[in-house]
Parts: sequence; C-alpha cells; structure tokens
Amino acid sequence: MIVLLKIAAIVFVLLFLIKIKWDLGLVLFLDSVLTAVLFGLAAKTFLTNVLGALVAGETLSLIGILVLVLYLGYFLQAGGHFRQMVDALKNLVGDPRLILAIPSAFIGLLPMMAGAMMGAPIVEEAARRWNLSAAWKTFFNYWFRHIWEYSWPMYINLILAAAIFQTPIKKICLHQFPFTVIAAAAGLVVLFKHVPFLPRENNNGKSWKDYFNVFFSIWPIFLTILLIFVFRLNMLPALGLSSLLTQVFSKMRLKERLDVIAKSVSLKIVLLTASLMVFKRILEVSGALDSVVQIFPPQGLSAYVLLFAAPFFVGLLTGVNQAFVAIAFPLLVPIVGKGHPDMVLMMFAYVSGFVGILLSPAHLCLALTADYFKAELRDVYKILIWPVVVVFSSALLVLIVFRIL
Repeated sequence: MIVLLKIAAIVFVLLFLIKIKWDLGLVLFLDSVLTAVLFGLAAKTFLTNVLGALVAGETLSLIGILVLVLYLGYFLQAGGHFRQMVDALKNLVGDPRLILAIPSAFIGLLPMMAGAMMGAPIVEEAARRWNLSAAWKTFFNYWFRHIWEYSWPMYINLILAAAIFQTPIKKICLHQFPFTVIAAAAGLVVLFKHVPFLPRENNNGKSWKDYFNVFFSIWPIFLTILLIFVFRLNMLPALGLSSLLTQVFSKMRLKERLDVIAKSVSLKIVLLTASLMVFKRILEVSGALDSVVQIFPPQGLSAYVLLFAAPFFVGLLTGVNQAFVAIAFPLLVPIVGKGHPDMVLMMFAYVSGFVGILLSPAHLCLALTADYFKAELRDVYKILIWPVVVVFSSALLVLIVFRIL
C-alpha cells in the first residue's frame, strides 16, 4: 500500500507540474529527485546515476538522433518539400482529409525516438485548409505516427518481446497486427468525424509526376529507411548520412543552411531528453519500477492485474517505448511463458504497456509535437483518450473472451 502511495505521488507531481505549465525537462528532473527521496536512494548514488545517465552512450546517441530528425524536418520545410508533397497528395488522394494521416503513418514505419517531429511540418502544411486548432493537429500527427508499433518488426519493443518470450517476432507481429488496424480505424473515425469533407482544390487527376514528387519531396526520409532496413545501419549513422547528403545536393544559400542548422540544435530539447534519461535511470536504480511489478503475485486474478499494471505503469512513468518491455516483461514470463508463450496474454500485456506510452506526458513524441504546435496537453488528452480507450477495450475484450470466460 505504501509503495502504491509513493508511485501515486510521483505521478501526481508529474501531472500537476505539467498542468501548471512548468517546463517538462525541469519537471522530469524534479520528479527524479522526488523518486530518489521516496525510495531512499542515497545522495551519492543519486548524483552518480544522474551523471551516468547524462554521459551514457544511449543518451548521447538519442540527443544526436533528435537533432538530426529536427534538422531533416526543418530542411524539408525550408526547402518547400513538404508543400510539394502535400500538393502531390492532393491529386493522388480522393479525400483530402487523408493527407492529415498518410504522411505521419508513413513516417511511423521509421522506428526512431520522437519520429513524430518529422511529420509535424507536413501536418501543419496540410491542415491549413481547415484552420485546425493546435490540439487537433497534434493528435493527428501523434496518433497516426504510432499505429505501427503493435506489429511493425523493426520496432525495438517487439524485438525485445520476442527475445524475452523466446518466440519468433513474425508470430508476435501477426497476432498483434489487428491492433494496428484497430488503431488506424479509430484514428480515421475521429478524423472523418471532426474534419469536414472538402472537395479537391483541383481536378488534374493522377499522373506519374505526382508519384515522382511525393518520392523526391521527402527523399532523405526514404534514404534513411533504405539505409536502416536494407543496409542495416544504426539509426544515428543513417540519419547522419542522409543529413550530410541534403547539404551536398541542397541549392539553399549559406545563410538559409545555417538557419536550418541553428534551429535544429535546440537547447530545450537537449535538456528535455537528458532529463528524461535521468528520470528513467533513477526509476530503475531506486527500485520504484520493481516495486510496481512486485505488488501483485503472479497467479489467479492478480496475474491478470499484473499483466496490465506492470507494463502500463512503467510505460506511463517513463514514456520510453522499449522500457515497458525491457523492465516489465521479464517479470511476466512466469505468467505468459516462453518458447511457446500464451499469445493472448502477451498481446494484452503489450497493448497495456503501449497504452501507457501513448498517455505518458513524458513520451517525447507527445511532448515535442505538442510543443511544436503550441498545444495544451490537456486539450490533446481530451481528443486522445477516446481512441486509446477503443484500442485498450479491444485488447481487454480479447482477453475476457479467450482466457477469462
């Protein structure tokens, strides 16, 4: 009971300080201090782990990835590439509203932290016809960016799950693909319900030029995907090479190039990322996360509670996609099994964790996208909660029908 109160206090402080508009990076660091105090972490141990998190290769790599993602976004925006893509999609897509979803969904095939930032400028350009609020633009960009994470095999979440439960990743992806479909359908229902249909701005019809323009308008993104999926480069060097080539082939003036680079190196985002990694480290070393997943014994009804609570709260607290799998799933092996795991139980645990990720104010995609559009998180949550409920309810229904009844 005391552990639950401590976790509740951490979550409450996190949400309250965000509500009163404190900087998220500062909030995460303060919550790291609170976690250390509540779980009795010695001051020396706390400082050692803060320093360790700041200089860790994972942190430095993530900061590099974020800077390069922002660079590509600003480069494509400054060069008019996103406008070119939207104009081409207007001819290729029968319903213009789909332009608010397709680019973000496509970029979602590229597994990267804060990848939603790539799609944000495209949504910004496409949304001009409807004069959408910042919250709605944030939702469309954020939601469709994440529809693939239930079943796309390049995501670390799924790779880790396959390793932990010792089952082929193809099997996991096939069992969880329906949730990609459900997530996409839920997002489209919200899209079509809120955004009115408008006729095409022109009736030029489809042509090979439109396909050509879509491809070359975002060629650095296609190249990054090629380097990762075909040549199997890691994310950082793939983004680095694509970014370098944009400078080689760019026709921008020197001042424009320097402006794009300057915008990309955002001190606020660097500090936010560093604070997030510190928070994640302190949650791990303080024993806070272990306490969450050990509250319920792994048998009977409590096992089903654990399947939800462990991944959900780890996802909600950290906002880091692979964290709920890496931290919670090893403790679920006695329930789910390995070698031939129960796919229904694993699916429910995975969806529970990812729902926590989608709702987490510490999730970089949500925080950075809301910041990009200048949206209030509470306004985004009012929209986000309904499709999240649809996805989770679907998983809960499958669990009840196939395992509980």
